Amino acid sequence: MKKFKPFHLAVIAAIAILIGIINPLNMDINQRILFSSLIFTVAVWATEAMHKSIACIFLLISFFIFGKTPIVKIVGFVWSDLNFLIISTILLSVGITKTGIIDRFVEYLFKKYSDNILKLLVLPYVFGIILIFIIPQAFVRVIMIGTIFSTLLLENNETQKRAKQALIFNVFIGVSVAYMFFSNGDIVLNVASIRFSGDEVKNALTFGNWFKLMAVPSLVTSIVTLALTYIVFKKELKGFSPDMISTETAKKSELSPMKQKVSILTMIVVIIFWMTYSFHKIPHSYVAIAGVIVMFVIKVLDTSDLNNKNINPHFLLFLVTIFSIGKVLGQSGITEIIFNNLKTLIPEANTNQSLYLIIIAIVVMILHMCIGSSVATMSVVLPIILPLTQSFGFRPEIITLMTYFLVNLHFLLPFHQANIMIGTAKEYYPENYMFRFGIYMTLICPILLYVVFFPWWRLCGVL
Repeated sequence: MKKFKPFHLAVIAAIAILIGIINPLNMDINQRILFSSLIFTVAVWATEAMHKSIACIFLLISFFIFGKTPIVKIVGFVWSDLNFLIISTILLSVGITKTGIIDRFVEYLFKKYSDNILKLLVLPYVFGIILIFIIPQAFVRVIMIGTIFSTLLLENNETQKRAKQALIFNVFIGVSVAYMFFSNGDIVLNVASIRFSGDEVKNALTFGNWFKLMAVPSLVTSIVTLALTYIVFKKELKGFSPDMISTETAKKSELSPMKQKVSILTMIVVIIFWMTYSFHKIPHSYVAIAGVIVMFVIKVLDTSDLNNKNINPHFLLFLVTIFSIGKVLGQSGITEIIFNNLKTLIPEANTNQSLYLIIIAIVVMILHMCIGSSVATMSVVLPIILPLTQSFGFRPEIITLMTYFLVNLHFLLPFHQANIMIGTAKEYYPENYMFRFGIYMTLICPILLYVVFFPWWRLCGVL
């Protein structure tokens, strides 16, 4: 359990209670309690005033007592297709990692293209795209590639240490940009963005349509973030030299060649079924569970893999909570109240659609900075801004993708981006690297939307 912060907690509670008393949005008593509870919980998540799970339980209890949504629907995520998909893909990722094949593949390319700094900067983007179809869980991908880079990059002095830190930071950025290309790029963030937006977006953002709408913008974003990394960390990267490359080879897997081959074949079959869903209609989770069963049968996976490190109950509780927020706010009438107030605050989209969307984007960015978690931000923001923007004629999939892009790449502090935060937690690079990079992305994200995303979506006929 993380350290309890009584002062922060007292301030947050006081603000939440004060908002409930003042009642600026003219809500009834139950709505005021729900809204204040949400503000309290989100602020606790952002400041880590107490353990995230305690805050989740508090919010769920508030939903049970004061909301209009049945309890079985509030906690329905527990037995949902998405929850089973997340758990099973985590286990698939663990199984494929155990084979050691990916380690050897990454190490081979790393050494082959490590003769200059530009190639080393490009590699994580390449790995990030390729491994989407082998390791479905983004956390596992980024940890694996980051660990390999950390092992193979030596640091003989302080200058080389800073160069190594910058290169590994680029790994985490590269992987986080790469999964924007495909709807299955991050089994949590990408899929959550679709689920929070409802059935209309789920039907619109198929694997092919997501790629159609995001491939070109993601490619341009990759070039921009790659160039930005080089510029921001130019001083550190100058310290790189080829003698930093270790001659160490990846550890040999303890699995037999037969188990390795069956594991890879299993993953290939799973991927084929995922990509051909429109033909057979077998849910992704069923396919993933079947793959996990195969790995248990051939003893690539065992019961020791069902531990808290892989299947984290606190993370699952967090997902249960955030996936209930949109339902409870909507059915209690809070979403409609916020929607009506936003309509009076935000100017209508008259002739300049792009300018209107930039205003919405800035609102999303501000809320993301306050809420912190990318997934939590989407769970709060999307149910509110989708009705607002749809009332002005914008297609919901566009608003979903715009919000997804912003919460993924607009960050200042570690808790704003979970994948990149992992690198700071493992002390691969200092926390201030995120701020140094993120302060520029704060300016660049709206520009990318205006000059790349919006024009491309117009060409695709959806804006």
